[in-house]
Amino acid sequence: MDSPINRYDKYIYSKDRIVLTQQELNLPGIRLFAMHNIHNTIFPLIPHYHENAFEFTFISKGSISFHMQESECEVSGGNIFISFPGEVHGTREIPISLNEQYRLQVDISDPKNLLFLNEETAKQLIQDLKSIKRHIISTDIKETRPLLDKAFELALSEGSHLLIAGYLIIFFQLMIAASKEDRYYLTHDIEAAVRFVDDHVTEELSLHTLAGICNLSVSQFKQKFKRIVGISPRNYINKKKINFSKMLLLKDIPVTEVAMQLNFNTSSYFSTVFKKYTTMTPSEYIQAELGDKETE
Repeated sequence: MDSPINRYDKYIYSKDRIVLTQQELNLPGIRLFAMHNIHNTIFPLIPHYHENAFEFTFISKGSISFHMQESECEVSGGNIFISFPGEVHGTREIPISLNEQYRLQVDISDPKNLLFLNEETAKQLIQDLKSIKRHIISTDIKETRPLLDKAFELALSEGSHLLIAGYLIIFFQLMIAASKEDRYYLTHDIEAAVRFVDDHVTEELSLHTLAGICNLSVSQFKQKFKRIVGISPRNYINKKKINFSKMLLLKDIPVTEVAMQLNFNTSSYFSTVFKKYTTMTPSEYIQAELGDKETE
């Protein structure tokens, strides 16, 4: 397996991805400001790190799974994933599926050159960021998203650098404050539904059953689940089933039997769903995994 790389992104401007680098931004201490609207599953993010820089990934819609060494974080709407300077992270073999996100990289190597702040204030901001103990911060999306929307809009139009810096500083302060709070990512009813899915992943999971657990109608449940978790309940169920299926496939269980165990109607439908979430068919996944193990 290749060693993690110290990643520096390049400028990109496309329909679903805009990446502004330090050269385009000309904003002290901001190495990258990017917006992604991912409408189709794309290939996984290989393990990498950012020397002397924090990276903040704000998910405004959908979800994404990050890996750091032995741990995994599922980040959904309204949450921020933090990779600390020099920390290796990526999505391993999990492709990136439908989501909307902002990414920010903050270079902390020079406190004299950070968002137009004086050195003392910049050092305090850096210290506050370093003191965050968690990788996922839950924020009020109604407060945080407009700040990034306005800052990115200004960055695209080459607007006031001071105003962009102001929006970002407020965003960081809200994030730091949220990191000190004991926030529950899930309400009790939705948490119960999520736990039920996790514990019964091989069964046929109906939305009526899950809605009943939450004492909600199906339409109310679907709306609340997506608002809190960031993806639809059916999307969540499918992701869990596909992740579980990988373990079964690598045990040399036939694809048809795996599909039956996970309550897919047909093996062809299972293969279609599997490819949607992994960019590979079950057979291609098995071949890729066995090939990787042979080269280790």
